[in-house]
Amino acid sequence: MTKEAGNCLLKTLEEPPSFITIIMTGSNESMFLNTIKSRCMKIVFQKIQDDILKEFLINNYNIELDNNILKACEGSIEKALKVNEKKEEYEQALRIFSNIENYKLLDVINKLDFIYKNKEDIYDILDYINIILSTKQLKNPKYIGYIEAVEQAKKSLKANSNFDMSIDNMLYKIWNE
Repeated sequence: MTKEAGNCLLKTLEEPPSFITIIMTGSNESMFLNTIKSRCMKIVFQKIQDDILKEFLINNYNIELDNNILKACEGSIEKALKVNEKKEEYEQALRIFSNIENYKLLDVINKLDFIYKNKEDIYDILDYINIILSTKQLKNPKYIGYIEAVEQAKKSLKANSNFDMSIDNMLYKIWNE
């Protein structure tokens, strides 16, 4: 929400009618104005455990996701359903990043072209890539540099750097390690 929208909401929070309960949800508390947070009661929802989420998805949606993809869902049914729609792309990322040292840079860029097409889901995709790399890092410490490259790409994107250049730079750093 913009600062202006936050200030408009603040007026509503300062003088709400007595018969109204306002419930706000957000995934990033720091994005709310401090003046809004000071007038609210914070309720933290716990993430659904991966095994419970997996069982729920199978029983209610007939969806089965592997453990790495479940980790990327962060205990959220909504995120799991969203990830399932792009399951092939997540599996492609798993194939590439599990064996990235066996590919040429141009092959990596071509095989991961879906990353360039999914600007709206880029943080979810980058988080999933980090899950893959952190699993590999337990066996080989060189993957720590890969994770750092992904985190740097996330910082660049949050700072409104050029999208394609940020992703290119990340893939180059990972491949170059």
